[in-house]
Amino acid sequence: MEHEISAIYDITHGLGLAILTPRWMRYILDDNTLPRFYDYGVNVFGIDSSLPAKEVAEKSIALTEDFLFGKLGLSSSFSEIGIDGANFDLMAEKAVRLGGLEHAFKPLNADDVKEIFKMCL
Repeated sequence: MEHEISAIYDITHGLGLAILTPRWMRYILDDNTLPRFYDYGVNVFGIDSSLPAKEVAEKSIALTEDFLFGKLGLSSSFSEIGIDGANFDLMAEKAVRLGGLEHAFKPLNADDVKEIFKMCL
């Protein structure tokens, strides 16, 4: 997904990933992905493992955002760096066609990718 952004816009891969990652995490969080986000929160951020799994997962995403946008001070949205939704359809289609997203951690189609892009505005 990020490759399609930096292919069209003049941003670094890392910044694109920073903006996308927390939104992608929120978008794919469900009963199937919950255990991975729970483990991430407990093992990376030291969140109390006795808390409900969904709470741990949501806190881990919030702490990821705080790290990227608060501690590192990175831009937190596409609009902050001059990206609007004009190319979202094209980028979403290419991300799925060229990126193998049907085989991703959680399979995504072009509509899913477009929604994640919108979340980044």
